[in-house]
Amino acid sequence: MQIRLKILTVVFVFTSVFSAGYSVAQQAVAWSSVDTNAIMIGDQVLLNIGITLPKDAQVRWPMFNDTLTKNIEILNRSNIDTVLVDNDAKMSQMFVITSFDSGYFEVPPVHFDFVFPGDTTVFNKSTQSLYLQVMVPEVDTTQAFKAIVDPMREPYTLGEILPWIIVGVAVIIVLVLGIFYLVRKKNKKPIFSRKPAPLLPPHVVAINKLEDLRLAKLWQSGHLKKYYTEITDILREYLDRRYEFDAPEMTSYEIITELKGLDVNKEALSKIESVMNMADLVKFAKSNPTAVENDLCLAHSTDFVNETKKVVVEKQDDTDENVEQVTKEKKDV
Repeated sequence: MQIRLKILTVVFVFTSVFSAGYSVAQQAVAWSSVDTNAIMIGDQVLLNIGITLPKDAQVRWPMFNDTLTKNIEILNRSNIDTVLVDNDAKMSQMFVITSFDSGYFEVPPVHFDFVFPGDTTVFNKSTQSLYLQVMVPEVDTTQAFKAIVDPMREPYTLGEILPWIIVGVAVIIVLVLGIFYLVRKKNKKPIFSRKPAPLLPPHVVAINKLEDLRLAKLWQSGHLKKYYTEITDILREYLDRRYEFDAPEMTSYEIITELKGLDVNKEALSKIESVMNMADLVKFAKSNPTAVENDLCLAHSTDFVNETKKVVVEKQDDTDENVEQVTKEKKDV
């Protein structure tokens, strides 16, 4: 008697739990719809599927490949959208479908399986069947065939043109750099030139070169003509930069005549005149000066540069304390 009572109790509890779960499951509603049920072959249509059920239920969402049936293809699909309304959850998904066959085709029902927490019973709901009519355009065979219309031309957008502009500019830059490289290489010049150092004052350059000439000991080693040529070249270069007349292209007589018209003191003028005359005698008359005369010509050249150089003096103004540079000629005292 007690055994029968226990069995009846278990059966009653199980039946009560199942009935409660079944009652909740009955509240679930599945649906599907299309935005039109008749299309031309190759047109697209939207298929919407979904289910509404208690929000604590766990759903196994149906999975699809690229086709619903052999006649209906899936072109695109959205993510699963979930909306909570009170104690229910509304889940849906959108598909873009089409068909390339004509006829009247079934969109098959969609099956949803779901369970509730603490219950291993699997419930399911299915959508209703839908039908899609796919039609082909009617062709009037009595009419003459018409030529196929050419594709419509649309203006190019900036996004389409920009890559070509970038490529074109890059090609032009490469060509310019290539030509620049070939020209520099042909002229045996470096690809990138350093910024030239600022020129030293003409008197500094001349004094340095005269000192280098003294240390070279040209006349002592028998190169007398070269020694005097170097002296006159240094003096001509100095005069060109100091007095801004074309001394390198002038004769000794023309240089002395030019200097006489400038503000050059007589002693300095006498020294350069003696140097120029001695250099002409050595170069053109094959004169052979003494050692004292050779050294004296170099000394006179150095004296001439020092006596005619420009001197820059910094002077401070008493009123606004601005420093200005005043250039003056060093004259014989």
